[in-house]
Amino acid sequence: MTNGKNGGFTFNTIFEKKNLLINDTNNQMYLFVLGFCLLLTMYIFAFSSTASLANWAYATVAQNQNISSQLVQNVTTGQTQELPNIDAKHIFDTKTATLGNNIKNLIILIPDEAHHGNGEAKENRFIEQSFLPQNAIINKGTNVIWFSGDVSHEHRIIINNDESLFDSGVLPEYSASNPMVFNTIGNFGYYSPDIDQEAVQKGFVMRGDVKVIDQPNKLNTNSSSNIESVGVFMVPTKDIDDYSKDFTEKGFSIESTYSFKDLRGIARDTDSEQTLVVWTAGPSMTTEMIISALQDIGSNLPYK
Repeated sequence: MTNGKNGGFTFNTIFEKKNLLINDTNNQMYLFVLGFCLLLTMYIFAFSSTASLANWAYATVAQNQNISSQLVQNVTTGQTQELPNIDAKHIFDTKTATLGNNIKNLIILIPDEAHHGNGEAKENRFIEQSFLPQNAIINKGTNVIWFSGDVSHEHRIIINNDESLFDSGVLPEYSASNPMVFNTIGNFGYYSPDIDQEAVQKGFVMRGDVKVIDQPNKLNTNSSSNIESVGVFMVPTKDIDDYSKDFTEKGFSIESTYSFKDLRGIARDTDSEQTLVVWTAGPSMTTEMIISALQDIGSNLPYK
């Protein structure tokens, strides 16, 4: 068949235009795939850059502001750390103290009137914590000693509802338990069964918790980096200067204090405000010396 003309149009011209249309379609598909790949690359780059930037920003804030005893979460792995914090206000607000790996001894206080619970007809507690601190986060290998400041009442400390694991025996006022060394990572709940009968009827239980971790961080304090022992004490705010002097004269350093309106209200010789005193002690003070000093300070408090 010859290539005849029809208004200037030939069969070859038709085939050429068809090929052009096919090529245009291929080009459009190629450009679409190329554009999609570019967008995907940009998205991956932006996501990885954002994650890196977030990690850098969070690390910078944590380093510069020295955030303590908060859960610092790694953006990419989700791993958490417990940063040391023994600030008195933090302990009051969160009921928690977190120790560093340089602390060998924690003295937990049973505060006065701790045997009273919530829901009683008359509020007799000073503070809404059965123990100070009520929750302790410690490094593996730390010694824990319970010291009773609950005047005219006796207590026992039993861990994990297992008297064979640890039973402090009877603790009269201003006496201390034997040390319990926590060498195993995990959570250890403890309680004291000796509480007010009205509190028992209301379902109240004196409970505390010790969480043992492999702590990578050191506790830095305002007084000295060379400390081994930490504890909390409660005293009436109205005579805080005298008690602070008493602590320092006996060899303690006061890390922080926090005053609060107590739950009991105005009581004889204590008024209505109490102060938490967070103290530290260096290696020159043995636990025996610490307990003896706390007994002397406690016996001069006006709690009845």
